[in-house]
Amino acid sequence: MKKLIVVLCLLSSSAAFAARNVASYGGNKTASINLGMTSSALNIGGRMEFDDAQGALGAYVFMQTEKKDAGIPQVLSFGAHSFVRLVEASNVTAFLAPGVGISMIKMDGADDKTVVGPSFRYGAQYKLANGAGAIGIERFEVWNWFDEDTASSVDFTSAVYSFNF
Repeated sequence: MKKLIVVLCLLSSSAAFAARNVASYGGNKTASINLGMTSSALNIGGRMEFDDAQGALGAYVFMQTEKKDAGIPQVLSFGAHSFVRLVEASNVTAFLAPGVGISMIKMDGADDKTVVGPSFRYGAQYKLANGAGAIGIERFEVWNWFDEDTASSVDFTSAVYSFNF
């Protein structure tokens, strides 16, 4: 009988431990859409984060169209980042997201260059009523560490809409 009680206790505790571990990996997923312009060159992007209480890990993709008359390069960038909330109030969020990525940058008239380097995103968002998401503004910067034939950094400012699911 004692063995049966011990086995039942072990089974119930291992089931509770497994449930706690599964619950700790859950959390919100946040998707965001960016839209902006740089000297009439369209910027569009998206990102997704897998949240926990302190921050999130996520991925991004971002594209800027080329504007030859204004000397604006075409950029396609994608990578991963760590999303950190600096301020999390009832109606506003301020954040930063350092990361690393790969970018294809096409300067005027030249072939596009594939570059690797860090990325940095920061911004603020206002939370909409009834859980309809959040709108705000953010700055996204991409650095080139290894190619001397293209810009060492490019930066973008855009409007952003985020929603949880």
